[in-house]
Amino acid sequence: MRFRTLLVVAMAAVLGLLLLLPRPDRAEALNCTGLAVPSVAAGEAGPPALTLPQLDVAKRVVATAKGMAVTKRGAVIALQVARQESTFDATVVVGRATGAFQQIAPGPGNAYVGYDRTDPGMAAKGFFTVLSARVPGYDSDPRSNADIGQVVQASGAGAAKYAPWRPLAESLADVLYDGTAAMSCATGQGGPTPIRTNGAEVELPPSAGITGSVRAPTPEAARALAAALSWLGTPYAWGGGTTMGPSRGIRDGGVADAHGDFAKVGFDCSGLMVYAYGQVGVSLPRTSQAQLSGGGTVLPWPAALPGDLLFYGSAVHHVAMFLGVVGGSPYMVEAPQSGDVVRVSAVRTGGDFRSEAVRPIPGERPDQHA
Repeated sequence: MRFRTLLVVAMAAVLGLLLLLPRPDRAEALNCTGLAVPSVAAGEAGPPALTLPQLDVAKRVVATAKGMAVTKRGAVIALQVARQESTFDATVVVGRATGAFQQIAPGPGNAYVGYDRTDPGMAAKGFFTVLSARVPGYDSDPRSNADIGQVVQASGAGAAKYAPWRPLAESLADVLYDGTAAMSCATGQGGPTPIRTNGAEVELPPSAGITGSVRAPTPEAARALAAALSWLGTPYAWGGGTTMGPSRGIRDGGVADAHGDFAKVGFDCSGLMVYAYGQVGVSLPRTSQAQLSGGGTVLPWPAALPGDLLFYGSAVHHVAMFLGVVGGSPYMVEAPQSGDVVRVSAVRTGGDFRSEAVRPIPGERPDQHA
């Protein structure tokens, strides 16, 4: 009896300790009121919205600058470049360009080899190495930060692309480099909801609006499905969404602007797919059209399995992720349109439905619906 009592006490102590341990950062959008608002040319309005992973990348860049005795101006230049090149996304890969600074190995003087370019600290070290070599007097150089950043990057887009991000970069440096300013970040958007998976099985959350579970063809496809489901209720934002989570939308000159998508943090249809499959190491193209042509194996709709991508439009304008058949009906998870939110919907097989699917990860189970 005494042993049983001691065991209960020990288990309670362990549980209490677990509850007190710090939890992993969630990819929440932040409205950071201590940060300067980017210029109108940057296409943003209101306080900048960062995610916790984006803020972590900025912190790693600044920490590397301080460790290498790079001046505050050097850190600001790097932050301007990283914001433009990757929106502080250390995992993004575009062709051979990789990481927060979109470095292409081997780089000037082999500066971009010998390390993982998706590591923001190591990528920053490569950036500062080239900065010091190409502009040794950068701290007092009369040229603009954007011009100096262009010397380092030799970007085809030119220095003008870096210029709008100087206010944001300087504000970040004020906080992170020398602490001369305070930054107050309030959550502007809920983080991802944990979705229960068991191997290839995915349990549907209450926010899905349907009950039960679905079985994906592989555990990886199940995790991609769970990743998409974890952001149910997140606002649609045209141009929003990266492998790190929801991000600020962009202007389209039309419907999205009328709904204020450029001031929202969320996902558009293809951005949600990029995020979901990014969580299992699969890099999808950014647009729905590109995801149809280059996202994986193309299959007829009757052969679709949970996790496959579904498309709409003769000229593709929408993509969703097939959730599976629940209660005899096929469902999908999608970021539908401006003014809406990420949600589970019945598969709309009429109208401009393309009756085909793309499978980013090969599956082995037989088809489960007609």
